[in-house]
Amino acid sequence: MTLRIDADFNSCLEDSRGFWCCCLRHNERTLDECTEELGLYDGMPVVIFYQDELEEFEYDAILGHSLDVHWMGMWMARFEESTFRRIR
Repeated sequence: MTLRIDADFNSCLEDSRGFWCCCLRHNERTLDECTEELGLYDGMPVVIFYQDELEEFEYDAILGHSLDVHWMGMWMARFEESTFRRIR
């Protein structure tokens, strides 16, 4: 089963490789707090999602660490807009 990660889509960036979401959480903890527990690794396929009382949607994504100086070392997820799925 693919790991689902809560994502803040207001924190998305775009570069030559695609769209990146940088505020990621799992069970209300940052990914840095649960890296070992979840067995996270660069290139890991995941699903990133957003949900509130009105809507829920998700994208397929690949985990990686940011190389940008501002976000250096932070877990990020690169996603393709074409994988968008509205849940509700």
